[in-house]
Amino acid sequence: MPTNFQLEKAYNDNLLEEIQFTLQDRKEPTIVMISVPDYDLQARISSSLKERLSQYQFYDIDLTPFHVISLHQILQEKLPKSIIDSERISYCVNVFGLENSRLSSKDGQIVDSGMIAQLNFEREIIFRKPNYLTILWGDHDFFIQLQRKAPDLWSWVTNFFVFKQDEAYQEKALSPTPNNIPAKLPIREEYIKSLKDKLEHLPLNDSDKGRAMRERLNLYSLLANEYAKYFDYENAKKYYENAIGIAEKLKINGYQLFRLLYNYATLNLDFRRFELALTFYKKGIKKAIQTNDLNNVEGSYHQIGIVYQRQRIWDKALENFQKVIDLQKKNVPNKQLGNTYHQIGRVYEEQRIWDKALSNFQKAIDLQKKNGQQHQLGSTYHQIGRIYQEQKNWEKALENYQNTIDLHQKQEHLLGGTYLQIGIVYQEQKIWDKALENYLKAIYWDERTGQEHLLGMTYHIIGIFHEEQKNWKDALENFYNAINWKEKTGQNYQLGITYHQIGRVYENQGNDNLALKEYEKALSLTPEYFEEEKEIIKESIERAKNKLSEKS
Repeated sequence: MPTNFQLEKAYNDNLLEEIQFTLQDRKEPTIVMISVPDYDLQARISSSLKERLSQYQFYDIDLTPFHVISLHQILQEKLPKSIIDSERISYCVNVFGLENSRLSSKDGQIVDSGMIAQLNFEREIIFRKPNYLTILWGDHDFFIQLQRKAPDLWSWVTNFFVFKQDEAYQEKALSPTPNNIPAKLPIREEYIKSLKDKLEHLPLNDSDKGRAMRERLNLYSLLANEYAKYFDYENAKKYYENAIGIAEKLKINGYQLFRLLYNYATLNLDFRRFELALTFYKKGIKKAIQTNDLNNVEGSYHQIGIVYQRQRIWDKALENFQKVIDLQKKNVPNKQLGNTYHQIGRVYEEQRIWDKALSNFQKAIDLQKKNGQQHQLGSTYHQIGRIYQEQKNWEKALENYQNTIDLHQKQEHLLGGTYLQIGIVYQEQKIWDKALENYLKAIYWDERTGQEHLLGMTYHIIGIFHEEQKNWKDALENFYNAINWKEKTGQNYQLGITYHQIGRVYENQGNDNLALKEYEKALSLTPEYFEEEKEIIKESIERAKNKLSEKS
C-alpha cells in the first residue's frame, strides 16, 4: 500500500500534468487559480510549469508590496507594453501576493480593503480582455474568501488547483530565477519593510510551534533574498544564516534547505568570499545527493567551477565543469549541457586560449540551437564577439554582437549589455561617433527595461571614452553620473573603481593634489575582497605621492 508521502507526491504531480494540459497551446485568454500552502512549494511549482510550458514567455509580477484594489488596473500599470499589446497568446503572467491586499488598516483597525468586491465587479474584463494567460497564486484561505465574497467571479472559474503541503516533496526542477531586478530601489525598500513588519508581528506563543517556525523560516528566506538583490551583504548573510539554522532545527532536508545553502553560497561568490561559497555549495551537494536530486547536484558543481574560475584556478574549474558534463550525460534528457560548454569556453577565453574557447562555444551553440534556447544562444554569440574583439577582428566581433541582438529581441533587458560592448568595439577603433551612439543605445535599453543597476557601469565606461579623447570635463561629468547611479542602486562596493578613474583624470591634467585625494577616497571605499583593485589603487597613491614629493 502506498505511503502518505507517495500519495501526496502523486497528487501534486498529477496536478502539474493537469495544469500543463489546461494551458498548452491556448488560443484564448485563460485564467488558472492555484492554491499553495507555502512560498517554497509555490516557487518549485512555478519553476516546473515554466519548464513544462516552454512555448510561452513567462512574466512574474509580485503584488506583495502594493495596495491593490483593482487587479485589472494594476496589471495595466505594471505589465510591459509588449505583453498588454500582444496580438496572440504568447505570454503567461504569474500573479503573486494578491492575497496581501485583502485587508487594510483604517483608524488603527484591520478592515476589508474592498479588493475582493472589486474583483467580483470587474470579472468579465479580467477573464476576457487580456491577450495572455494568467496564473493567480494564493493561499487556501484567500480562495475560500473569493468563493464566499465574490460568487459571480467564482462562477467564471473553471481551472482551480489545490496543492498539498509536503515538506518531503522531491520534484526535480530547475532552480527558480529571481524576477526582481537587483538594485536598491524604493519598491524593494517598501517590500523589505513589509517583510520585517510581518516578522515583528509573528506571535511568540503560537500553540503550533512548527507552523510558527516555518513562517519565520519563510520570512527569513525572503528577507535574505531581497537583501542580496539590494547588494547588502551583511544583512543578507544574517538572514540566510538564521533561515538555515531554523531549517536544520526543523530537520528540513529537502529542496528548501538545499535552496538556502545554494543561495547563501551564491551571495558569497558574488562578494568574492570564495571559501564560504565553496563550503556552502558542498553542503548543498550533500543534501541534494541524499534526496537523489541530480539537477541540483549538477548546478552546484557548475557553481563550484565558477568559484575556481573567478580565482583563476583553471584546472579545478575545468575539473568541476567536467563533473557536470558527466552527470548531465547520465541525466537524459538534459537541456543544460550547452551552458556547461559555454562556461568551459569562458575558462579558455580568460586564459586567451582562443581555439579551445571557440571550440567549446561552438559545442554550446549546437546544443542550444537543438534545444531552442534563444537566451543562452545569444549569450554564447556575445562571448564569441568578445574573443574576436580581443583579437581586434572588428568585423567578426560586430557580426557576433549583431547575432546576439537579433536573438535577444524578446529579452529586451539583455540588449543594453550588448550595445555597450559594441560601443567598446568602436571605441577601441577610435570611431568615436559610433561608440557614443551605441553607448546611448545601452542607456536607453537599460532605462526602458528597468535595469538601473547597470547604468553606473555604462556611465563609467562613457567617462573612460571621454578621458581617452582628453575631454576632461565630459569625463568627470560621466564619472560622477556613474557614482550617482551606483549610490542610488546600492552598489557602494563599486564606488572605489570610479573614484580611482576620477583620480586618473586629475593626474592626467597635472593636478596631483586632487588626484591623491581621489585615490585615497577610492582606497577607503574599495572592499578588502577587491584585492587586485586595491593593489592598483595603492600603486596610484604611491605614484601621486612621488610626483608631489618631486615638486616640493
